[in-house]
Amino acid sequence: MNSYRNPLTALAALLMLTMACTTLTGLFGGGSGTAPGEVPSAPEAAVEAGPTEVQRRELAPTPTPFHTTSEDDVRNALDLGAPDYVDYFDDPEAWFDYDTAGKAAYRFDGGRLIGVDYEPEEQFAWWTYSSRPAGNTYAEVSATNGDCIAKDAVGLVIRVDEAQAAGGYALEVSCDGHWRYVRHRIGKQAEIVIDWTPAESIRTGAGATNRLAIWGYQRELIFFINGVRVGESTDSNYSYKQGLFAVYVRAHQTYNLTASFDDFAFWHIPFQSQ
Repeated sequence: MNSYRNPLTALAALLMLTMACTTLTGLFGGGSGTAPGEVPSAPEAAVEAGPTEVQRRELAPTPTPFHTTSEDDVRNALDLGAPDYVDYFDDPEAWFDYDTAGKAAYRFDGGRLIGVDYEPEEQFAWWTYSSRPAGNTYAEVSATNGDCIAKDAVGLVIRVDEAQAAGGYALEVSCDGHWRYVRHRIGKQAEIVIDWTPAESIRTGAGATNRLAIWGYQRELIFFINGVRVGESTDSNYSYKQGLFAVYVRAHQTYNLTASFDDFAFWHIPFQSQ
């Protein structure tokens, strides 16, 4: 008897055989896998999306990097990150510039105020003063030494008389790491109230930069250097109640002594009821 084979049955059997081979190939290394004896190829490295470039506006640096660390710090009354006035010494109209032979010179250069004291002396401090007055105030300025030695110094003054550009309370910092408090008197020789006193917070030598600061509230004066409180004093006469700010270079031994100033700022001290 002749056997009869249905072509559809044969086709189905062929498809089942093909599927079985395909399944076995996938399980035992067929397809995209690695055959026995072959060295596995390195997988393709994943390509990471490059970071999106963020554009930001450049802001001027905060004039004071300091923050208070003590509950007793008088500056807690202020927002040190938000001065009432900031001066980066890029406006020549904001300070008095001049060049007087044998005395001193002050000029603006590249966003800094450059001072020169031509001849060493102790009797006078030749300074430049600002155009803005204040009374109860806290003021700071960065001062960078030139080629100084010993008691060559830089100074910051508050409450300079507006009419005569004289008088006021000054903090001086010397090249060798000392500070002193000087009360400048109109028409008289300056009075040294606190003489040279060493302070560890002072950076010394040529090229060193220090942040000078004075807190002046009514008769009370407190002095800071690089954020550290170094001393205080009280003016019983309350000699100067309001005035301009000044900075200066004072040569003690070095002829043509230079220094530069930057990042000046001051805050108005709010009235403190007793």
